[in-house]
Amino acid sequence: MRRRVVALLLMLPFVIVILVAVRVELAARRPAASGTAKAIVMLGARVMPSGHASPALQYRAEKAAELYLQGRAPLIVFSGGSARGLPSEASVARDLAVKAGVPESACIVEDSSHSTHENAVLSLPLLKERGVDEVLLVSDGYHLLRGQAQFERQGIKTLPVSSGRVLAPTDWLVQTVREALALLRHPWLLT
Repeated sequence: MRRRVVALLLMLPFVIVILVAVRVELAARRPAASGTAKAIVMLGARVMPSGHASPALQYRAEKAAELYLQGRAPLIVFSGGSARGLPSEASVARDLAVKAGVPESACIVEDSSHSTHENAVLSLPLLKERGVDEVLLVSDGYHLLRGQAQFERQGIKTLPVSSGRVLAPTDWLVQTVREALALLRHPWLLT
């Protein structure tokens, strides 16, 4: 009996990670928000060593531009800082959106953040000074649950929209478990 209890206790962390990963996946599979908002916020992703957008950043920038060009919001906030002397995630994404037809005057760059929490905290003043309290939030599907929770903790209502990027099964598993672990480090985001 004691061995069973010990075995169950050892399995408990894995069960918790699986349960949170299921929640991440369910959020990722929700249909994209269909409404309009006062702004779009695109969460950053890695810039490649060449200075070009990673696939995640490219998809996110393209989705933000698509939403803008559909008339879903009059403004895009590109959020994401820089690392290792590379251009910021926000500036690379903005350049992609401008090439897709978004006017520079509709683009705001928040290029100091280095985490999802900082994306929300550092975007907040940019949104508030423009009277924005509701946004279309663009990121990869697996990242939307955490991104939405961070922005809503700052008082910004979010309408989540997935970038539409489809991952290979192994990448999907890694990213989903990674998100589950990130959420477990900050369990108040799950409430």
